[in-house]
Amino acid sequence: MSSLIEKLKKSRQTVVVIVAIALIPLIYAGLLTWANVDPSNNLDTIPAAVVNDDEPATTGDTTVNLGESLTAELTSSTAGNNFDWRTMDADDAEAALESGDVLAVMTIPSGFSAAAVSPADNDAATARPATLTVETNDAANMIAGTIASTIASTVRDSLATEVSSEYLKNVYLGFTTLHDKMAEAGDGAAQVADGATSAADGSVTLVAGLDELANGTTLLVSGAQSLATGAVEANTGAQSLSGGLATLQSQTAALPDQTAQLASGATTTANGAASLAAAVDQLETGSASVSSGADEALAGATQLRDGLSALATESPNLAAGAGNVSTGIDNLVANYDMMSDQQRKATLAALGSGASEVSTGAQAVQTSSTQLAAGAQALVGTNSTSTGLSALAVGAKQLATGSATASSGADQLQTGTAQVAAGTATLSSNMPELTSGISSAASGARTLASGTSRVASGATALADSSSALDSGATDAASGAATLNDGLGELNNGATQLRDGLTDGIDEVPTYTDAEASALSGVTSNPVRANIERKNEVPTYGYSLAPYFTALALWVGAIGYFLIMPALSRRALNGRGSGFLVAARSFMTAGLVAVAQSALVTLILINGVGLNVANGWGLFGMITLASLTFIAINQAFVALLDAPGRFLALIFIVLQLAAAGGTYPIQTSPMFFQVLHPLFPLTYAVESFRSLIAGGSMGYGQSIIVMAVWLVASLGVTVIASFRERQRMADAEAPNTELAAA
Repeated sequence: MSSLIEKLKKSRQTVVVIVAIALIPLIYAGLLTWANVDPSNNLDTIPAAVVNDDEPATTGDTTVNLGESLTAELTSSTAGNNFDWRTMDADDAEAALESGDVLAVMTIPSGFSAAAVSPADNDAATARPATLTVETNDAANMIAGTIASTIASTVRDSLATEVSSEYLKNVYLGFTTLHDKMAEAGDGAAQVADGATSAADGSVTLVAGLDELANGTTLLVSGAQSLATGAVEANTGAQSLSGGLATLQSQTAALPDQTAQLASGATTTANGAASLAAAVDQLETGSASVSSGADEALAGATQLRDGLSALATESPNLAAGAGNVSTGIDNLVANYDMMSDQQRKATLAALGSGASEVSTGAQAVQTSSTQLAAGAQALVGTNSTSTGLSALAVGAKQLATGSATASSGADQLQTGTAQVAAGTATLSSNMPELTSGISSAASGARTLASGTSRVASGATALADSSSALDSGATDAASGAATLNDGLGELNNGATQLRDGLTDGIDEVPTYTDAEASALSGVTSNPVRANIERKNEVPTYGYSLAPYFTALALWVGAIGYFLIMPALSRRALNGRGSGFLVAARSFMTAGLVAVAQSALVTLILINGVGLNVANGWGLFGMITLASLTFIAINQAFVALLDAPGRFLALIFIVLQLAAAGGTYPIQTSPMFFQVLHPLFPLTYAVESFRSLIAGGSMGYGQSIIVMAVWLVASLGVTVIASFRERQRMADAEAPNTELAAA
């Protein structure tokens, strides 16, 4: 029965062993695959620092702060293929990178935004690329450096696209401004044409008014001459009448008072006729002056009309030329993307030359327009200075008023003369003795009546001519005002045309071949990433060497205890304590661990050819790790025997999965991140990396952690040795009792 039970126990143990061995590949494959199932999409757990030393920059009316926007984008990103960025200052970031608290540092330098927008200033001398700096530490993790380089390239491309877009936007806005300026120039040319047309219309009206004024003046001169002749005749007749009446008075002293009154009236009539003759002389002189001035004004206005007609003829050509320049600019903007740089420069040069010619013509037009405006202003004149057509119009109105007054006086003179003739006839009939004197008086009276009749007719014609003269002067003044307005509009349009073309030319930048090459070099690659790797290693093998070395030391420890017992049988059979048994058993395994460490170090440095930064330090840390792994495996086997070897296999796969030997541990599932700081293999890998690549990351912490595992494992081995001694003592007791019996 007991043998059957023993067989069942052994069978059960065999089944458990077989199942456990069968599970080993599953455990290895599952845990290692799980730990590295998708590290590239879990990069957002890798700590990284961004240092923003940038300041805002201004281009045109836009303020650009790429450093702030890039920092905000990096720190707020939740993408799985981006690092876990946090802001730091330069000193803290450098310390964190050195200690491994962050695996990458991106520095946005001072002047980054200013450099990024410098091509938009179109100054080849100041254009420069914006440069980011990304720093990693191969002593912490080489793959993290490679990933950081990729992220930096992505950031660089994104910023380069943004900067290029801003630059091209400024370029196209410049062409839009150029187009607008040329459009303004075209509007100015159209305004020049309109102003010239208005000036021409005004000049036609002015000429027509001056023609009418000249005709009225001619009639005025004719009427004034007739009036003067009639006044002279009236004066002669009045003088004759006065003489005859004086004779009659001397010969008829005894006539009634009526005769005396008649003589007095005749005398008064003669005096009025004399005054009228003098006034008519002055009127004739003024009319001649008006006629002469009107003729001169007509000639000047005719010349002004001819000049304005020529200006109106040339202005549409100027407007058409400006329109052609504007059309050329539109075609340039429309075909810009399909043209080469040389074609663009040639087209812009041609447009600049044409715009310069148009500007020169516009300036000439402006000068002529200014002169025409001054001439028109002088022609129109003012009442205050008694010049030009304004004074002529005023004089014509005064002349018309005087003529009307003269006409009225002439009518009165004619009436008085008729009364004198009637009285004289009565006197003749009543005094036959005075027939000869009365005959003389009647003859003078007839002559006077004839003259005064002609004076009245001339005065009427003079009044009519003055009215026509006034109308013509008014029309001339109106035409001159219209001409002045048109010339002012012409002047404004020419100024706008000149300014528009000048501004348009200023908007077109020009470069030398060297400047164009420099500027195109910057705009084609406006943002650059400077990748700096602290403690850089040349190949990927340097990154895997720490991981494989730690694994090799663990496998070496497992292999040793597959062959050698965890507790020395000789020591167990001796009389030493459990401490002494554990120490003697570990001593032999420790010597093997030191030998393994020396061989591994020699192979890495001399066999594989790794350029190790600290060879003796690496040998010392490998030795400590090897002794720790030997002690752990010894404790497993000493305490549990065969199951301990199985646990050692499981323990190593957990350590491998949680060590972060390839990708940073932050990319692994949280289960392995929790185990990562607990296992000695983690610190062995970290210290090996730092000693191979350089730096001082993790030395003290690695020594402490592995020393703790070493001492704890030796303590477990001591406990196992005491327990084994007790088991051996319990097994020997029945045999001693049997021998004593």
